[in-house]
This record gives sequence, C-alpha cells and structure tokens, in this order.
Amino acid sequence: MKALIMIAHGSKKELSNNEFTSMVDNIKKRDKNYDFVEASFLELANPSIEEVTNSLIKEGVKELNYYPFFLNSGRHVISDIPDIIEKLKNENPNLKFNLLNHFGKSDFIEDIILKDIDLK
Repeated sequence: MKALIMIAHGSKKELSNNEFTSMVDNIKKRDKNYDFVEASFLELANPSIEEVTNSLIKEGVKELNYYPFFLNSGRHVISDIPDIIEKLKNENPNLKFNLLNHFGKSDFIEDIILKDIDLK
C-alpha cells in the first residue's frame, strides 16, 4: 500500500487549516494512485507529519510520499520537512519514503494563474 501525505505550514486560524484539509479531502476523492491521501501540518496545527506517518504505518502502508504544499523554497522546504522525513526514515528503515517537489515547482502554476486572470 502507498500513501500521499500533503503538508501545509499550519496556522493559528482554523479557517486556513480547514481550507487545506478540505482541499485534501477533495483530492482524496478524485485520486486513483494512492491507497491513502492525508493532510498534515508542519506546525501550529494538527495532525503533524509524524502523527499522520505513524498512523499510516500502523495501517500497513509501505510507501510514503510527501507533497509539501508550499509556494517557495524557504527553510521549511529546504531543511525542516526533509529533516522530519529523514528522522522517520531512520526509525522505519524497511519502508519507502519519497519527498516530492513542493507545489511551487509545479509546471502548471503559470497555467492556473493565466486561467484565473483571464477576464473574457
């Protein structure tokens, strides 16, 4: 079994966190590639990356894929998230861990923006 764990920063504002979890729920309904699609937060909100990962491991997931929903390559994308995943990997050496490119690296962002600003 394989899982996709989407990672947002997390906010003190519940509305912001709910927007992210709602988006992940919609992706989960449409996705055909993963057995599990779950939301997690780096900080300020729950569930954490570690909590989601450990829960999925208990479910029998053998491949964990992490998708940082971050626009730019800041400290969280460059250091914090990879460090968390490396620690989890060291604790679970028999499982496969994949850190995917963050959202901001997507080749489709420009297309989304152009569609959003098309005022026809």
